Amino acid sequence: MVGGAAGDMLLGALVDAGADRGEIERALHTIAPDGWALDFERTVRCGISALYCRLEVPGEDPRLEPHDHGDGIVHTHAAPGAKPEAATRTLADVFALLDRSGLTKRQKARARSIYQRLADAEATVHGSTSATVHFHEVGALDAVLDVAGVCVALDLLGIDEVACSPFPVGVGRVRMAHGLYPNPPPASAVMLAGAPLEPMDVAAELVTPTAVAILTTLVQRPGFRPAMTLEHIGYGAGRSDFAIPNVVRVLIGTAAAGSLPGLERPPAAEDGEPATISVLEANIDDMSPQHYALAIERVFAAGARDVWLTPIVMKKQRPAVVLSAIARREDEAAVAAAMLRETTTIGVRTRTERKYVLPRRIESIDTPLGRVRIKISGRDEEQRALPEHDDVVSIARITGRPLLEVVRIVQACADRALETTLP
Repeated sequence: MVGGAAGDMLLGALVDAGADRGEIERALHTIAPDGWALDFERTVRCGISALYCRLEVPGEDPRLEPHDHGDGIVHTHAAPGAKPEAATRTLADVFALLDRSGLTKRQKARARSIYQRLADAEATVHGSTSATVHFHEVGALDAVLDVAGVCVALDLLGIDEVACSPFPVGVGRVRMAHGLYPNPPPASAVMLAGAPLEPMDVAAELVTPTAVAILTTLVQRPGFRPAMTLEHIGYGAGRSDFAIPNVVRVLIGTAAAGSLPGLERPPAAEDGEPATISVLEANIDDMSPQHYALAIERVFAAGARDVWLTPIVMKKQRPAVVLSAIARREDEAAVAAAMLRETTTIGVRTRTERKYVLPRRIESIDTPLGRVRIKISGRDEEQRALPEHDDVVSIARITGRPLLEVVRIVQACADRALETTLP
């Protein structure tokens, strides 16, 4: 990011970086065959040449243009002739548009996850559920097409992982459909929880809710920049001129090995290529068994991806255990230090191994027993969905139902959810 981000700015930047505009338009026409127009034009913002993406939907365009009257309030006005009520969609409405489209399975999954995050944030703000919230600005067809267009562009460019800089946040207040709100607005603030923010002395909503949803859904560690070989650069322009460049910059390249800590999927793992990990081990024969629980907890806290114990017999026929852990290579030293600190061992051996990893993602679904996270892994028609064990155990405890019954009900919902994401 440079001066901020919006859905159309991200799309413009990705096209500027090389995404095929024609392919994007063909994909978007499978969502809405007609009634909209997409155009790109070269413009300049504070001396930076950028691509401005104009997506117009006559009759349904509550896209709001921010500007400052000098009173510290970011004023917005709908486009002439807009019908905001036509853009009030539910999450199910948006999912239906995506599911009926010709987008690929991966594009649909990314777009659905982004809108699920938007719905969850709105539900938190309004004290309702994601299934009952009504989208206003972000429910307009142009917003749906922005989100889908970004997902298509990422696919066309072969982008597997996304990183972003801290989020710039303007000053003042923002007038939206429901009234006057602090900057950033409530739903954006919910989605930005845990992300680094960079205050800017600009009376504007610098990152729109659509862009916040896209970035916080696709980026595992906002504010972290991986080491990479830079290959392409793109700039997407916003509508307004500020004292800072109102553009978003996209840098595309190949990440260096081990440069993406915090991501669930190692670099290149989606294509079946090996990822390297560190395996750490220590033989222990003089530690009380009740001390292992806390030791394991703290080894996990140091960055281990998994920790386990294996019984062995050591010299002089003494029973012992092997404390083992796996970690990313950049976390190896911290994990080894924790093993040395929290156990009686005086040495930890390490080795580097390769592993093959299926692509995977976490989604939340509604079930008759409540909301549950599911892990979807695999490729194409070979995907499988499994409920998160902690969630089903929690439901079993709260409801008093047998765990096997809860698993059966939730698994059936997970299977149906998976079917809707397949092409």
